[in-house]
Amino acid sequence: MVGCMAKSQKFPLTPFVDPLPLPRRLIAAEHGGELSVSIRSGAHSFHRDLPSSQVWGYEGTAPGPTIEVESGEQVRVRWRNELDGEFPVDVTIAPDEVDAEGVPVQCLPGLSGGTPDDNVSALSGYSVVHLHGGLTPAVYDGWTENLFAPGQDAYNTYPGKQRASMLWYHDHVMGVTRFNVYAGLAGLWIIRDERERELGLPEGGPYEVPLLLQDRNFGVGADGTLTGRLVHKTDPGVMEAFAPFTVVNGKVWPFLNVEPTTYRFRALNGSNARTFRLVLLRDGAPDHGRITQIGTDAGLLREPVEVPEDGLILASAERADLLVDFSDLPEGTVLTLYNTAGAPFDGAPFPAAEAEDAADLDAMLPFPQVMQFRVGPRVGPGEVKSQPVPHKLATDYVRVRDEELDGAPRRAIALVEREMAGMPNMLTMRELEAVGDGAESTESLVKISDGDDVTRYRSVAAHFEDTTTFFPMLGEYEIWQLINLTEDTHPIHVHLDPFQIVARRPITWSIPDGGIGDRDLTAEVTIGRGPDDGLDHGIDDNERGLKDTVRVNPNEIVEIAVRFHTYAGRFMYHCHILEHEDRDMMRPFVTMPMELMPFMS
Repeated sequence: MVGCMAKSQKFPLTPFVDPLPLPRRLIAAEHGGELSVSIRSGAHSFHRDLPSSQVWGYEGTAPGPTIEVESGEQVRVRWRNELDGEFPVDVTIAPDEVDAEGVPVQCLPGLSGGTPDDNVSALSGYSVVHLHGGLTPAVYDGWTENLFAPGQDAYNTYPGKQRASMLWYHDHVMGVTRFNVYAGLAGLWIIRDERERELGLPEGGPYEVPLLLQDRNFGVGADGTLTGRLVHKTDPGVMEAFAPFTVVNGKVWPFLNVEPTTYRFRALNGSNARTFRLVLLRDGAPDHGRITQIGTDAGLLREPVEVPEDGLILASAERADLLVDFSDLPEGTVLTLYNTAGAPFDGAPFPAAEAEDAADLDAMLPFPQVMQFRVGPRVGPGEVKSQPVPHKLATDYVRVRDEELDGAPRRAIALVEREMAGMPNMLTMRELEAVGDGAESTESLVKISDGDDVTRYRSVAAHFEDTTTFFPMLGEYEIWQLINLTEDTHPIHVHLDPFQIVARRPITWSIPDGGIGDRDLTAEVTIGRGPDDGLDHGIDDNERGLKDTVRVNPNEIVEIAVRFHTYAGRFMYHCHILEHEDRDMMRPFVTMPMELMPFMS
């Protein structure tokens, strides 16, 4: 990719003029556990100064309604596909050109000379809904090929037998997930339970605020102004769309008026590819001391943790449950949330104190601003006070112990990027099988050295449609090793049960010329002796809870302890950079009851 020159950009839209919208709440109990949700076109205002945009949304809104259920409450949803009309997004590959000021067109709003993809413009609106983070039977998981067309309905039953957490639902159609989600097909799903209520955490109302973070691009008219038309733009060398405008709950750079008390923010990165590293500034200085993280993807942590010094990292699909205490701030105080994560993200640090200067077109970050908080008077009942943060949070799980993993099956997955002639590179996950010393010397092998232990592997699967090789047994722990042999960070999402991260370790690796074939892979990997890349390759405190998505940084192997409990059937795991997922960085697995295993040979 031609790098964008580091230079300041004028704001094409005025920041912080729109109030933060709150998605409509759809409480399942008020409807007897039976919901009907339309999937349809709608008109949406992304900014005060933008013309109305067409979106595809649940109930025609972007984001869709926030669905709220009680833990253990079964919910049946009738997903009604009512999409019609043209696809609302222009999809283009921008040419390798620069504008008059030397800025590559990929860094600018609009099509910038690219020709819209006619194949995308012909999309009629096939859909399939995935409840991300849901403990859901396979038949209702949103299998990527289980499509339903406009005019058809899908009836999904969600048992809800899981701990309180914030999930999200989004489209998952094979090959075009990136376009359908970008068009607006995403919404939040909150599960509540009595443990959270015992802790006295804000629930609903004005003091619990969802924050769905995304990035978007818009078309430019002949007069040079933004048209509001959604644009998904890449360049010839990069498959990811890194859009210039940050959108929170469907608004570009909104503001939120807050009272001097404690708020609970439920944050989700719902972007296609962009990672956020969130920094809260007051008077130009980081003000993270007022933020406490109490939960992650799959619910409450065991104890509260501080936000990392450089900021809170959320890769695509990661969530954070945050308490922010504004009680000590005088009326009129303004705090601004910034993003300091460049794109494509590689885990590189950036000082939080320099967040105001994080704009860097070379890192595809023209505007680091995210949103603003403005402290006003107390309008709710009671005196101004902070919410005490409980010292103990979750009591329903413990960190997995080493002895529980003794003898657990290990599965190795290499994340690789294959150069392709005349098209963007192909990202795949190569499932590896250990081979003995009798392997042919001419065979393509991956050699992994861990101290004195050396294991050789062959690649046995590379594409989504290759033969399934993972058959985990219900109730049994497995260790999945995610080995990043690329230059970027990949958020890997495992459907069904949450997992725990048990290790992050640095690696060095090399792949010879021609070492990445269609399915074959030749590489040498050394664990525990990484390059001087500025990363600590450790597990962050806020990653020690239950997760369903894990960041795998460059030069790193991540080990996760996976255990599936209830539902047998076919599920998926994949990179949650949607452009990677659609370009084959996705694989199936089948969970099996123990009693069937003797018959599998």
